Amino acid sequence: METRRARREQHARRTPLRLPAQIAVIAVLLGGTAAYAGSDLASDTPVALAATVVDDLDGRDREVASRGSARATAITIVVDGAERSVTTTHPTVGAALHAEGITVADDAVVLTDLDMPVTDGLRIEIAAVTERTKTVTEKVEHGSSEVDDANLVKGTRIVETRGVDGESTTTYLVRSANGTEIERTALTSVVVAEMRDEVVRVGTMSVPDSSAKVLSPNQARALAKSLVAERGWDASQFTCLDRLWTRESNWRVTAHNKGSGAYGIPQSLPGTKMASVASDWRTNARTQIIWGLGYIKNRYGTPCGALDHSHARGWY
Repeated sequence: METRRARREQHARRTPLRLPAQIAVIAVLLGGTAAYAGSDLASDTPVALAATVVDDLDGRDREVASRGSARATAITIVVDGAERSVTTTHPTVGAALHAEGITVADDAVVLTDLDMPVTDGLRIEIAAVTERTKTVTEKVEHGSSEVDDANLVKGTRIVETRGVDGESTTTYLVRSANGTEIERTALTSVVVAEMRDEVVRVGTMSVPDSSAKVLSPNQARALAKSLVAERGWDASQFTCLDRLWTRESNWRVTAHNKGSGAYGIPQSLPGTKMASVASDWRTNARTQIIWGLGYIKNRYGTPCGALDHSHARGWY
């Protein structure tokens, strides 16, 4: 009886275990060796699973014996969902798998970092990788750039070109294991809508205190451009304002129409109306511009509306 049992054990070590291809399991051979393999019930052709094990019980027994003084750590190896508990004295996941004789198939992946230190209770997972294509529509976020503008008062920021996000359709090759995506690679990408970067002009002009000094026409124009931006009007509205007030006063703070009595940059009629903003209306460009923009807003809506009226009637 003992002789027959010994022969059966020896035969089991040398003969591959055959498993149904439909089930990816860990087969435990005599002596505790884990085998990750399968075969079709109606065929002798092996069916590869996530990993295979080199059947070398005697070699591993000798290796374990040589490390007898090392501390053994209990870990669990999981292949395609099937679990097996083993002990190892190796320091890392990769070394532990190598010691168990496990070779990972090309279409499989070790979900646990191979360099991870081995600790009690660690689960090392090996799973088959599935691949599929996935097409998604993605937003392409626009960028932003700044351009210094010496014609703007320092600190003023005006959006010259509004940024617009783009859109693209991308097809990915998605690789998954255990139902979790582990990698995706772009195969093709088609632009559906073009992206446009935002451009912001940043003022660098130093303007004296308008309450202490009468500003030059260029300084007054730069100040007005900043105040127009603060109201949320775009560059086209300042262009209309520039044409309007160039015609009215050529941006001179002390411009005085002797015939009508209109005064200042916006040609307020009479000039005393600007006192509703501040008492320094005679010499302060800021006071005049603030009043003028308010007048335009209340009566015409926008500078372009005021310019249209001026073209049609000769005044605004």
